[in-house]
Amino acid sequence: MIESFIPNQDAGLTRSDGIASGAIWIDLNDPTREELAEASAATGADLPTLADMEEIELSSRLYRSGDVVFLTLVLPALTETDEHQVAPVTFALGATQLVTVRYHNPRPFVSYPKRAAHSPYDTTTPQDVLFGLLDEIIDRLADILELTDARIEKVSSGLFGTGGEPLVRDRRSPLATLGQTGALVSDVRNSLVTIERALAFLDRAEAAGSGRKATHALRVLSSDVTSLAEHAGYLTQKLSLLLDTIFGLTTIEQNSATKTFSLVAVLFLPPTLIASIFGMNFAWMPWLDAPWGFAAAIASMVLSSLLSYLFFRWKNLL
Repeated sequence: MIESFIPNQDAGLTRSDGIASGAIWIDLNDPTREELAEASAATGADLPTLADMEEIELSSRLYRSGDVVFLTLVLPALTETDEHQVAPVTFALGATQLVTVRYHNPRPFVSYPKRAAHSPYDTTTPQDVLFGLLDEIIDRLADILELTDARIEKVSSGLFGTGGEPLVRDRRSPLATLGQTGALVSDVRNSLVTIERALAFLDRAEAAGSGRKATHALRVLSSDVTSLAEHAGYLTQKLSLLLDTIFGLTTIEQNSATKTFSLVAVLFLPPTLIASIFGMNFAWMPWLDAPWGFAAAIASMVLSSLLSYLFFRWKNLL
């Protein structure tokens, strides 16, 4: 699908289907080969395919081709089920147009056109539109980090705010939630790294022709990315501490259960020894013919267990 956005009198953007005349931003959402070829011919930029966008090498993600600067960022997108997708998005910045190519639906691509008139960056040049879109993306990543922080606090309160230690089986769902949250934080950090590299590359690529306005915008965006990266690192440490605490409590419970089984086995060890002795098949055994032999054996077994129990209680092992 191809959408075009044209600047309007309100300093916002007007949406149009297809490649419209006067469009300053062309957005390709899950384009077919034909749509990709059409957009490449209309803009004069050799737009990358999905395979090109997924290249790991930095040189394949940040480069200049003629007068067009290509930036490929890795962006997360939350779905309606709170799961998230991570995929590359390419920004092709030319002299007259900005072209974006994506194969998933990050929310900023929907929210920015509606809020462009209220953005700190205008919509008169493709570079300003790029700055406004990047600002919206950074704000969305900040929202995702706030959402993950709230999830972590909810899990933490559920585990440690009830006044009692939960059972091991009650920690399976929180562990799954923390695992998903950790994966999301990791993807956000990866996205911030790609944005930081793209801003540095854009600063170098546009250094000769950029004015003070563009330099200030890049500095502000870079500062925001750095702050979010530090916050993502804090959340990672918080997740690690919480997971270590859960595993520590689980280990304590398992050790307690093992200790109980070991003490029970020790309590039954003396009676087992007595029963084994009287179970020997020798021709002569003491008490074998005595009428009180069976009662004496049972009494000795009970007494040995009782003495063992009292000993462990005295040693505070029970």
